[in-house]
Amino acid sequence: MIKKAQQMIVFNALTKQQSFTKAAQLLDISRTQVSKQIQQLEERLGVQLVQRTTRSFALTEEGQRFAVHCENIANEINDAESELLEVSDTTQGLLRVGIAQSFARHHIAPFISEFHEKYPQLDLELSLFDHRVDLIAEQLDLWIGMTDSPPEGFVARHLADCHFVLVASPDYLARNGVPYTPDDLASHNCITYYSRERKDNVWIFNKTSADNQEDTNVQLKVKGNFRVDSADAILDATLTGNGIGYLATYLLDKEFSEGKLVRLLPDWTLSQHMPLYAVYPRYKFLPKKVHAFIEFVRGHIGEPVYWDNVLR
Repeated sequence: MIKKAQQMIVFNALTKQQSFTKAAQLLDISRTQVSKQIQQLEERLGVQLVQRTTRSFALTEEGQRFAVHCENIANEINDAESELLEVSDTTQGLLRVGIAQSFARHHIAPFISEFHEKYPQLDLELSLFDHRVDLIAEQLDLWIGMTDSPPEGFVARHLADCHFVLVASPDYLARNGVPYTPDDLASHNCITYYSRERKDNVWIFNKTSADNQEDTNVQLKVKGNFRVDSADAILDATLTGNGIGYLATYLLDKEFSEGKLVRLLPDWTLSQHMPLYAVYPRYKFLPKKVHAFIEFVRGHIGEPVYWDNVLR
């Protein structure tokens, strides 16, 4: 089948160029190869298609009829490629994106109208969840998610590192006291993230001495009366004084400046960080709609990310 199609494409080029030499130049092959392909085509069909002399070129009656079909085949191939290139070269159609739920709420959803103003022909379908995604099974073009182990077999483009802080409301601290060391957390109500994939009830802290000569590491298993699989729910519970929250900085805005939350153990570094990735199937040519959304996200989060300004 491949050989048949190849011979038909060569024959179409020959009939269009009316010259073995020009057909060879068009196809970027040698004149000898063109002649050989036509000869093999005639032998396979058992029909003479071309009348050749040293100075003239003409199609036989059979060649003229066959040329019509070859032209149709060539046009179909060109049309198919043009259609794909047109779609991949424009930001139109449907784009399916999965995004970490809390990240989307704070940093994507508020700006969707801006995205649509820039790309009015693109329909956007967002799926919000915090579990590890299967792009193929869930039929996604792109996943914007936080993970320390991106799925194998896909492109994982690093967008940012998400850092964490320990916080509590002034009301909670007034009732329960302020922890000054990680060990003090043993007597506090700690709100933990708990899902089918992650159980963040072991908190690790690091502190470097003033002369940078010695590191102190503390690892402890915390406990509390509230476990939840939503980062936003942890934020809400912390704001209402339910306990101490271990929060990603991307969740925070004016909570510190407005006195709604207090940062705890600022001299200690929390070990957890969660890289933010744009994950998508491997493409030889990345569709423009996928590229457009990745750049939209990158443009909003900045470099370095703007939400870490709350730590300054």
